[in-house]
Amino acid sequence: MKFSLSTGTLYVYPLTCIFRWAREAGYDSVELVVNPEAIARGGRAVRQLAEAQGLEIPTVHPTVVPLPGWRERRGGLDRTIRLAQETGAGVVVMHTPRSESLDEGEGLAFRQRIEAWQPCLAGSGLQLAVENKAVRSETHRRYALTPLQRLRSFADDHDQGLVLDTTHAGTAGEDLLHAMRVFDGRLANIHLSDVGKWAPLRGMPPVDTVLGQHRFPGDGHLALAELMAALAQKGYTGPVTLEVNPFAVRVWWPPAVRRRMARGLRWMKQAAELETVPDEE
Repeated sequence: MKFSLSTGTLYVYPLTCIFRWAREAGYDSVELVVNPEAIARGGRAVRQLAEAQGLEIPTVHPTVVPLPGWRERRGGLDRTIRLAQETGAGVVVMHTPRSESLDEGEGLAFRQRIEAWQPCLAGSGLQLAVENKAVRSETHRRYALTPLQRLRSFADDHDQGLVLDTTHAGTAGEDLLHAMRVFDGRLANIHLSDVGKWAPLRGMPPVDTVLGQHRFPGDGHLALAELMAALAQKGYTGPVTLEVNPFAVRVWWPPAVRRRMARGLRWMKQAAELETVPDEE
């Protein structure tokens, strides 16, 4: 497997800084989250920045902030795919529609985008891969592609990859090993993070809920070590991407960022039984 870092975690830093820190920490690759710098530089220049640090960009993720013209559900996916083609990435991450039907509204638009792009991408080496949905309300459970088996069936019907986001699976109450088995054969990426209480903000339930998600592996209650061991045993060769929230990485203090990035990689390697170095933090 490849150990990857989401640039979205460090969104406020220049890409040159993120890539250098990722290389120093020992990551193989990064998941490029579309941001203004990537747009301004263009995919080829971003790829050269990564290669200068010995990193690959196997996956590209849509913007996580509402950049005009780049929002995934408002036409931005086309631009994201073209940017990914320039970087030489193998996967573009997509998100499921907020719709109970794929035959009308947002669900229909989602399906039509995929059906329009699939013939264009055939044989190109770039794959569209859909991420499982987080569940934060009963409405989310009713969306057409929230159930894992329905998402798998959709991917089979449209020859797509799948991205297993462990925090999203945790919010849906899914067993991670079961989710891995459902996605087996189409798994294109793992977004690795944990779910647990955010102690400094107890007494503020909405904030605690948000910051208690996408935490560092081992800081919550998800069976991430078991998942990593199972992936290694199966011989999974794709990326496992550390995707934690900026507060978890202490984004405001660069020395802490670098230490915690390295800590996250050590945890992943130990869980996959590829390294036995003890955690120093």
